[in-house]
Amino acid sequence: MTDTTTAPTLDDLVQLIATRAAQQWDSQAKSALTRLLADVLGDYDAAYQLIEDTGRKLLATEYGEDPQ
Repeated sequence: MTDTTTAPTLDDLVQLIATRAAQQWDSQAKSALTRLLADVLGDYDAAYQLIEDTGRKLLATEYGEDPQ
């Protein structure tokens, strides 16, 4: 049987980390994921902003609002 699994793209990985960080209530876990994302992106401010934006979109989706 051939393994057809492919590695996630960098964009997929970035979005996964941002989503997991946005879902965290534990500040230490969120901080660790933010640092990890900053390492991947090479920019802490961009990582923090992406996590904040992702969190807003998740909340908007949860409450049936337009995730601007």
